[in-house]
Amino acid sequence: MVKQERAGRTRQAVLLAAADAFAEAGFEAANLVDISRRAGVSKGALYFHFVSKQALADGVRAAAAREIGSAALRARRAGGPALQGLIDFSHELARLLREDVLVRAGVQLGQGARFGAGAAWRSLTEVFRRLLDRAADAGELHPGVDLRQAADLLTTLAAGLVLFAPEDAGRLRPEAVRGLWAAALPALVPADRCSAYRT
Repeated sequence: MVKQERAGRTRQAVLLAAADAFAEAGFEAANLVDISRRAGVSKGALYFHFVSKQALADGVRAAAAREIGSAALRARRAGGPALQGLIDFSHELARLLREDVLVRAGVQLGQGARFGAGAAWRSLTEVFRRLLDRAADAGELHPGVDLRQAADLLTTLAAGLVLFAPEDAGRLRPEAVRGLWAAALPALVPADRCSAYRT
């Protein structure tokens, strides 16, 4: 049991070190010697858990996907208006990108064709779509809102945040996310109901 716990801690340390290296230098420039040094483990211990740099990057992406998936699940299970859950999820996604290096590096890695970027965005669109479906069923949205287009719009906004965040971290601040919702909300809900949501 102690051995398993130690192995789990080593694996997590390696993932965090790799996330730091990938976020800082990118996949191509990051190297395993630097990652093992950052993690405080031997190269052999690194290879015990991850057989290649590609496997390590896949591990970082998987960890990021789990964190984002957990946040999406919480949003879908939250009580209250579905659209508020969607707004809260967007703030949580921005917070994870600001504060969690695993999520930040995993999402950055996921933008490259090498890592199959499309699947992650399709998953996010599906989360948006389900929450919008619930909002429509509850009568929160303008009648006739095209839910598919609305989900695509919100995915595009999220992708824009991710794309520009490395150059301008301010785009992930709560006030920046509020500004996006101030612009998007009137397209989704009647004007007299906009103030009912905490953006």
